[in-house]
Amino acid sequence: MEEIYRSLLQLQEMDEEIAGAEARLATFAPRLEELEAPAAALAREVEALRAQVVEMRQDARRLERAAQEKREKLARYQERLDRVRNAREEAAARTELDLVRRAAEADEQEAIELMEQVTRTELKLEELERELAKMRAEAEPKRQALEEERAGAEDALAVLRDRRQNHALRLDAGALRLYERVRAGRTRMVLAKLLPDGACGHCFSIVPIQQQVEIRRGGSLHRCEVCGVILYPED
Repeated sequence: MEEIYRSLLQLQEMDEEIAGAEARLATFAPRLEELEAPAAALAREVEALRAQVVEMRQDARRLERAAQEKREKLARYQERLDRVRNAREEAAARTELDLVRRAAEADEQEAIELMEQVTRTELKLEELERELAKMRAEAEPKRQALEEERAGAEDALAVLRDRRQNHALRLDAGALRLYERVRAGRTRMVLAKLLPDGACGHCFSIVPIQQQVEIRRGGSLHRCEVCGVILYPED
């Protein structure tokens, strides 16, 4: 029984070591995210600006088409003006002609202003793209170092898990099943000492006398009735 206790304690130490390695490995994702966050935010800004440029260019083309259609309409109105028969018809035609001309000029002016805005936005976009490239280049060595460190942590964890698996294969099957059942419960600790005063070394509740005797005698594995850990004699 002493050998079973020793093997289970070794398994518990391995599980604690594995938990520590897993916790260390879990830190890499937020560290990488924190490192890449500034560039990611800037990249989103760049993409939004690109989309804005595309949208503005589409609007400018729409205005240019609308202005062209009005210019074509102006030509037709001019032809109609040339065919008017009296002053009243001429006045009406000229009024309509003037309205269309002003509308065409407004579309053209808006298209020009929009294209100027596109030019300014594209200049800003180029500046942001250069800044993004610089930011990524500066972060790359740190990112690679973190990735290498994470790969090392993954390898170390794999070694620990292999050691644990090999150790578990040599354990008594019943003891291993009990260990895994306790480990799947509410507490991370699986084994605890039975203290000299008969208390559980984990929750410090007093163990029944008969159970204390059986634990110290080492005939079989016993669990604390309060917290559920496997108890082993202190010595």
